[in-house]
Amino acid sequence: MQLAFWNFPPVECIETAAQSIGVQVEKQSASSCVDLLNREQVDFALLPVTTALAAADELDILPGGAISSWEYPFAWIQRHESFQQIQTLKSIPGRILEEFMIRVILKEHYGQKIRIVSDQDADIELHLETDIPNHANGPGILDLGQEWYELAQYPMVWGVYCCLRERVNDEMTQLLIKLTEEAELVAQSWGARSSSAKDQFFGQSLRFRLDDVAIAGLTAIRDYMYYYGLTKDPAPLSISNIEDAQQVPWWG
Repeated sequence: MQLAFWNFPPVECIETAAQSIGVQVEKQSASSCVDLLNREQVDFALLPVTTALAAADELDILPGGAISSWEYPFAWIQRHESFQQIQTLKSIPGRILEEFMIRVILKEHYGQKIRIVSDQDADIELHLETDIPNHANGPGILDLGQEWYELAQYPMVWGVYCCLRERVNDEMTQLLIKLTEEAELVAQSWGARSSSAKDQFFGQSLRFRLDDVAIAGLTAIRDYMYYYGLTKDPAPLSISNIEDAQQVPWWG
């Protein structure tokens, strides 16, 4: 079975888990993962949640796994003005998920509507890092994942596993459950190997299950995507065979 993973920092743990159980995977951009699915070159793919929910008519979300977290130090925003004066966000081209999150957080949590720019100074700026920077509790620094959790009261669901509509089968579901189980073991071992911020993130904040908490988080994201114009309607979550997956015995 062939898998493709959206290449973002937490996928390091999932890739290690896949190698441990002998599953072939490739890391690609989100758009490349969707293209591989559409050309039927992979069986399922890990996609950004906004990509998956916006394509609900073409894709099904597989039960058995998702990537979520209570915080997320790989994406943070730096404030250069007080919240009362924020009007512009300096972003990075193509970062649809993060821009969506910032728009929602600033409007719903701080009452500010922003304009996005890419080539000029702005009141607030998006930063992305492959390694966790040394900015914890720095002045004007906001962890995007933690800000989302404080707003929605659920962990941010960053990515979900998708296949083409009505193509899910039991083999996919069982493989994803096995991959999720192995990823939890990998994350636990990384969390115990050092006290570094990165290892502690993997060991304490990162979540791998598509459980009731993650589904509630998905529902909140779906509703905000509708309210902010990313989808035309708040359609039901297209999660295949969720009842069957929840009956599978879990571990730990």
